[in-house]
This record gives sequence, structure tokens and C-alpha cells, in this order.
Amino acid sequence: MSIAACRAHRTGTALAAALLLSVASCGGGGSTPDGGTDTGDALNEKACSFQYVLPEPTSGSGTDPLLANQWHLENTGQFGGLPGEDINVFGVWPATRASDQRVAVVDDAIEVVHDDLLPNVVPGASYNYRPDRLGSAYPLPCFTGDEHGTAVAGIIAARGDNALGVSGVAPLVGLVGYNALATGLDADIADALNRDLSANGVYHNSWGSPDNGKLNAADGSFTTAIQSGLAGGRGGKGAVYVFPAGNGGCYSQTSSGVCRVENSNYDGYVNKLGIITACAVDNRGRQPFYGEIGANILVCGPSSGTSVGITTTDVQNDYRNDFSGTSASTPMVSGVVALMLSTNPDLTWRDVQQVLVRSARRNDATDAGWTTNFGLDFNPKYGFGVVDAEAATALAATWTSVGGSESLVSCGPFSSAPNTALPDPSPTVTTISDTISVTGCAVSSIEFVELRFSATHTYGGDLRIELESPNGLISPLATERACAGTAGSDACGGYDDWPFGLVRHLDENPAGDWTLRVADAQPVDTGTFDRWSLRFYGR
Repeated sequence: MSIAACRAHRTGTALAAALLLSVASCGGGGSTPDGGTDTGDALNEKACSFQYVLPEPTSGSGTDPLLANQWHLENTGQFGGLPGEDINVFGVWPATRASDQRVAVVDDAIEVVHDDLLPNVVPGASYNYRPDRLGSAYPLPCFTGDEHGTAVAGIIAARGDNALGVSGVAPLVGLVGYNALATGLDADIADALNRDLSANGVYHNSWGSPDNGKLNAADGSFTTAIQSGLAGGRGGKGAVYVFPAGNGGCYSQTSSGVCRVENSNYDGYVNKLGIITACAVDNRGRQPFYGEIGANILVCGPSSGTSVGITTTDVQNDYRNDFSGTSASTPMVSGVVALMLSTNPDLTWRDVQQVLVRSARRNDATDAGWTTNFGLDFNPKYGFGVVDAEAATALAATWTSVGGSESLVSCGPFSSAPNTALPDPSPTVTTISDTISVTGCAVSSIEFVELRFSATHTYGGDLRIELESPNGLISPLATERACAGTAGSDACGGYDDWPFGLVRHLDENPAGDWTLRVADAQPVDTGTFDRWSLRFYGR
């Protein structure tokens, strides 16, 4: 339940006493995250290193003492950063702190009883997928190593201006915790992504496939859950799903020390329609060493570089200053989305993506990867740029909706089957090109492209793949690489109708010739470019 809803219950129903969030959030009572246990009671965790006693609700006010360390909120050059390389959020807070919105954090565990999180926790809404391990309904950390979700939650939803620790990007947003990753079951992840669809605006996920250079497909239940949430979430406006681009920018090194780099499209969780895929920049606005590229990347948030991390909440009611990777940048995007939805609750999931793209800030402005097409800047390293909270909420306030799932137009698949040999380099690399001519498509302005690719090859990691659009926009989809695995096996995974997702062609008209270029760029293994197809979504 959001804070706005909590206030309504206080004044309008007899249920108020049971539904209050805390003294600080609703001006009374001593409720707890599940609405039932009294403060001061032990939670009696089963076989856990961590034990919990519910804290007394806090009602302090004043500047959060670690706020100045949160350079991602305001970068003044502290810690050697470039001033202005932040999410530009302070100007938004006088207008909204997202008190009428809910963000569900799907992770391994979330310390919802943390002093700096508890005031924003929605009573009774969190869910524990490990009742065998935890003796309560709370999705709490159990051991050292379970701290990830608590750090994520603090970046989004730590209570602001309570004179404690840190502030979240959306300092009054309703926080919900789901520890679906604790079981490792696809069914639990799918359940969490659809739980309380009518109430949760944003489903935040700081996780994805392993960063190992392999093609890692998502379970079918994941795709079904995302499609259901887009169509049915928030009364038909659609749930907003935010995921990280990944940390595979240097997943391994060659014998000479050169990094092998992943493409975000190898991750089956983030090559799907409707996913907001978020990358990271460091405190100088540049791609960190772990950054991946991808035509599926929408926007970036700030995160760690070589010398400074992100300050946020930690387990056992503590704080940390070393949180890193796209796990840290992605919750900043989710927090900004919550502020956008608070500014304009009528935004659909498609609107949210449009607003983020059109309000993003071009970082690392002189990087050679930037191109400008249809009035939009794009870089495979950075998507459409760094999220800008003030610009995003301002645009959200006046945005004219493009509609939700019900009005999304699609066409295709447009298919081709070249069945052409992919020769080994001898010594130069031979590129095989194939073209699909798109005509009669009802989409005139692209929002998402799904490209499916199949090749018969004994080592898929040999292949270099890129797409060129009718307007000459190039999307790198895969590069040659080595992956850990049994000698002689296709350790990188085979391309058998593999889906690549592209937001890079936003606003382009699909009519015309689309060319896919495929090359076997490494020796020994050979194969065949079998077939490929394109499907377009937009308006």
C-alpha cells in the first residue's frame, strides 16, 4: 500500500490501525511489514546466521548524514568525479517523492526491517519464497552474502530526510520485497513478476544471466510473466520491468590480457519486448570496465568505476559505500520511473520507455559510438544516454500517451533462409550478407525489433553478427569470443532461432532493405548461415 493510500485509510476506514506503515510515514501507530508482529518481537529465523528483532518505528527528521556521499544523486566532484554526472534528482523532490507509488524489488533477500527501509515498506505486501529457511513472512537475509537485495532496495527506497543514513531516489515510495531468487526456481521468479500486478508500478530486478559469453536463454515462464504484466499490470497500463544490461565487459581475458566482452543481447532476460535494459556509467560519465554494449540497452544510471562505489543500505541495519556494477545503476532507473509515475500515473509501459529515451542526457559526449537519428542520440555503450530525473518528470507531466499493449502494432515475421556456408578466415574474414525487403508493414514508427537467427555451426562463439537498417543504422549483435566449457564442445551455445532484441531503431520506419551480415571470424570450426527473421513493434 502506498503512503497516499495509507493516509486515505487513516481518515476513511476502521482498518487504519492495522494498515499504518509507521509513525514516520503515516503519522501514527506501530505497524510492521506484515501488519501483524509487534515491534520488539524476535522473528525467530530458522538456521540463519542473522537474527532479527523488529525495531521501534522511527520518526526522526533532518538531513540524512550520508547524503553527501551519494554522488549519484548529486555529483559535485566529490571522490574525483565530474560535476553533473548524476541523475539530477534534487530538483524533483519538492514536487514528488513517489509517495503514491510502489516498487517491488525481486532479489535474493531484502532486509525490510532495516531502520532506513521500514518506514517505506508496504504492510503485508512482501513475500517470502523460502519459508523453509526463514521462520517469518519476511524475505530477510539469512547469511553473509545475502546483502545484494538490501543494497538495491536502499538505492530506490531508503527513507529520505529522516536523519538516518542515506536517501533513495524515490524517498517516500512504497517498497515491496520478493526473495524469489532465493529458491532458484523459474516458477517463483515468474510468480514474483506477476504478484500484485494491480498495485505494483515497477518490478525492479538487479539480476540476469551469468556473464560468461554464452547465450543464456530465459525460461518460457519468464516470457509469459512479462507479457502478462505488460498487458494486465496497473489496470491495463502495464507493469514496468527494469533489468540490468550485465557486467560482462571483461568476463575473461586472452593470454595477452585483452578483455573478452559480452553483448547484452546474449542475456535471455533482457532481449525481450517491454524490458527496460539499463547500463552503467562511472562518476565521470564513462563506460566502466564491466560495461557491455547492446542494441537492447535503453538508458544508463551511475555506478562504480575504478575508485568509488555507491553508498546505500547494508544488512544488519548497516550501510556500505562499495556497491557496484549494473546492479547499482539499474535501481536508479527504477527510482526515476517511480517519480515519473507519481508525476503522471496514466503513463503506460510504452510511455515510460518513450519518456526515458527522450529525456536522457548524452554523456561522454565525444565518444565515437554516438550517432543521431530521428532526433535521438544512441550509443551501443550507453543506449540513449543517462537517466535524468528532472527532465524525465517534466516530460512525463505533459506527455501524450502512445497507448499500452492494446494499441501496440506489430508486423512480421519477415523471413529469409540463405543456407549459405560460413567459411573460416583464410586468412581474411569472409562476411556473408543477406537482405530482407520489408513492405506492407502497419508499423510506421519502430519501438522494438525482434530478430531471430539460426546457424548450424560447431562453435557459435566464432560468429560476428550485425544488422543494418534501411537508413544505414548499424546494430552490433554478436562478436567472436571464447567461452569456458568442455574442449571440442560449443561452449558459447548455438544459434537456434536465438532472439536478439533491439530498441536502437526507435522511431525508424521499417520499410526498406534490412541487411544481416554474418562472419566466421575465428579459425577451426565452420558452419552455415541458415535463416533469420524480423518482427517489428511500434505505432
